[in-house]
Amino acid sequence: KDWGAHPGGFLRLPPGAATPLLSSLCLSYAACAKKLSRPVLAGSGTVAFYTGGMGIFPRRILDMRALWLFPAWLCLSAPCQAQALDRSPLRICDDADEWPPYTYYVRKNQQQTRELTGYSVDVITRILDKQRIPFRIDLLPWKRCLSAIDNDEQYLMALSASKNPEREKQFLFSLPYYQTHYYVFYSRAKYPDGVNVAGQADLGRYRLGGVKGYAYSALTAVDKNAMLRAADYPTLARMLQADRFDLFAEDYEVLAGLDRLGVTHIVDNPAIGRMPLPGMPGNAFHMIFSRKNPRGAQLQQLVDRELRQMQASGELEQLLRRYVPR
Repeated sequence: KDWGAHPGGFLRLPPGAATPLLSSLCLSYAACAKKLSRPVLAGSGTVAFYTGGMGIFPRRILDMRALWLFPAWLCLSAPCQAQALDRSPLRICDDADEWPPYTYYVRKNQQQTRELTGYSVDVITRILDKQRIPFRIDLLPWKRCLSAIDNDEQYLMALSASKNPEREKQFLFSLPYYQTHYYVFYSRAKYPDGVNVAGQADLGRYRLGGVKGYAYSALTAVDKNAMLRAADYPTLARMLQADRFDLFAEDYEVLAGLDRLGVTHIVDNPAIGRMPLPGMPGNAFHMIFSRKNPRGAQLQQLVDRELRQMQASGELEQLLRRYVPR
């Protein structure tokens, strides 16, 4: 009964209540997380938090018995938190080099349009449309996309990333929702009888190529610092045929997709040999989210919940088979 509008104020909380209570509050009111100041002592063993910019404050420091009057405290329950889902426009980024058949531009009359399609695009569209969250996907240079999410700039998530220890410190990861398979690609002119690779440890006997910014996290036995990196996949193929390195290991599904789009000429190039990389399981891919913006954790929880439901219903498999037939 004694709340008023003002640019800031204080909430009085007993010792031990401040951290869990305000953490729960900030899950529902994302803006709060960036505006809470440091706690200050308010006497009698209490802790007061300045809530600058929230627009609501008590004219005097209140007793805890009165806090139930403040509607925000009612949002500590799961149903109310669900109602408080942030439905503001969401910006998503992914790799400008395209990642077919998961994320790529539609072609019309063999010309690239600005319309995006692919398995990953379909999955996130189903999830966000269901929750009535407007969104936009921009394809950026991969390093710039990761940096924008990590630095809490305008993008909060990306659609396809593999895990490695460094990335797990930077980002939140969804459940895996598809996997690719590593193949080794080599020059038939240099190795007419193929390459002697029985597992990824054997890759170390060759000069390896790769694409700048890619983690190759599944290649745990490879010195990735020794890779000669290309700017993109077409350049990688040209460098291989120019004998800048001996071979490269890449996701077969993606290169086959790029070939179908006419972006590359690798899988269907008779001058380039290929073989599955023995002993390699599927390479799992996830959506990633900002750790620094509180909305990132909310999006991670939402996406994981929806992915579980789509997996159980068979919807994920149905969407995948549109782009990757068995």
